[in-house]
Amino acid sequence: MRRYCAAVILAAVAAGGACGSGSDGGPSQSPLVVAKTATKSGDAQAGLPGQTLPSALRVVVTRDGVPEADVSVTWATAAGSVAPSSDQTDANGESTTAWTLGDGAGQQTATASVTGATGSPLTFTATATGGPGQAFVQVLGPGGGNRFDPAALTVAAGATVTWQWGTNAQSHNVVPDDNATPATSGTVANAPHFYQYTFTTPGIYHYHCASHGGVGGIGMSGTVTVTPAP
Repeated sequence: MRRYCAAVILAAVAAGGACGSGSDGGPSQSPLVVAKTATKSGDAQAGLPGQTLPSALRVVVTRDGVPEADVSVTWATAAGSVAPSSDQTDANGESTTAWTLGDGAGQQTATASVTGATGSPLTFTATATGGPGQAFVQVLGPGGGNRFDPAALTVAAGATVTWQWGTNAQSHNVVPDDNATPATSGTVANAPHFYQYTFTTPGIYHYHCASHGGVGGIGMSGTVTVTPAP
């Protein structure tokens, strides 16, 4: 009888210990995942040195495919600045920041980091175009009225013109009226997007958007006047 009671007590203690050890750890969580938003992430833009890019940088944080709110995202750049530099994700799991480019021309980078998250840090790139031999045209709409700004541009031969799609710009492209200069930017595209072309020969060049303009200055159209190089 004594041996039976002792066996029962030992079994109960062992079972209690097993249950206790299982409850201490609790269920494990899947890791957070940070990624650029599927659209309008703000990656691969172009802008003038020292100026704020037209589209904000944007990431989404999820866990098991579900947006995760109130997650801290750290934004940083080696050139220029970002504001805010630290942000909490919203109810859609998204965090955004405005990126002001540094003063130098060329490619620049910014990052978004989430501690312990898969995919962190994320790198965004932008091209700073400006200064001698550079010109800049905003591609606007629908909020900007579907237009090129400035619509008439004058540059010296050898200058590179950058067309930058503004925030929420949709279904735009650059198409030469003469089917030659500037070369077409391709099929219509949505922001964020940019296109560059270097003009080498003096002349007046007309272009338009295939979706919102036409040959001869109809609708969304523009001109680039190229003067002889100094």
